[in-house]
Amino acid sequence: MSTQETVFEIKDLEKTYTISRGLFKDPQVIKAVNKINFHVNHGETYSIVGESGCGKSTTAKMLLNIEEPTSGKIFFRGKDISTFNAQEWKEYRKKVQIIFQDPYSSLNPRWTVGKIIAEPLLLNTDLSKREIETKVYEIMKRVGLENDWYDRYPHQFSGGQRQRIGIARALVLNPEVIVCDEPVSALDVSIQAQVLNLLLDLQEEFDLTYVFISHDLGVVEHISDRIMVMYFGDVVELSTVDELFENPKADYTKKLLSAIPTL
Repeated sequence: MSTQETVFEIKDLEKTYTISRGLFKDPQVIKAVNKINFHVNHGETYSIVGESGCGKSTTAKMLLNIEEPTSGKIFFRGKDISTFNAQEWKEYRKKVQIIFQDPYSSLNPRWTVGKIIAEPLLLNTDLSKREIETKVYEIMKRVGLENDWYDRYPHQFSGGQRQRIGIARALVLNPEVIVCDEPVSALDVSIQAQVLNLLLDLQEEFDLTYVFISHDLGVVEHISDRIMVMYFGDVVELSTVDELFENPKADYTKKLLSAIPTL
């Protein structure tokens, strides 16, 4: 359940890219994220929504320190992450995990399920081989994976099952925050609902905070507490899920809502 305890506070976050256009033209500067401000509370699902190229995935990458901001600050539990030392970065990577969009390309095809899920424990803990194995089996059971799948490979599973493997890998370090980068967009609609319901159950059980990236307001409607709508690097609307669906303010938000398929 969401509280007012702030996990992330984002201040004037900006990311620009400089693209060369040849010898006789000035470089082009692309502003992917334009001085945005928001905060994420403990226990909530904070969704960032918009079309491809709006800056939502770039924002997520900056939260994960995959991309470095051009300017602005990211505070995690009150501390500027750009000031972290090596030990603080190690702890941060344990606390903030990611579920990727494509459940196939994000899994090493040469590794078994057991090894894929165990890798974060091998890199970040001093647990024994037996303790790691026990932990992996516990997480597999919790996300709906059978014990005898431990030695199988990703290609032997459906898309929904592969995404469960990815969820298990993100969960195995007991994180505080999981960044969900379009985690159901590559799945069939019927499987999307199963994975979203699993994420809700896990959030309640493990007291997780989600930053949920999506291009589809229909997907985030039933999982979000608050939604931030982005358009070409800017925040055009930020409100609770009920307010956004009942009384959208921005024209762009209204267009996104009108694009939701209806039966």
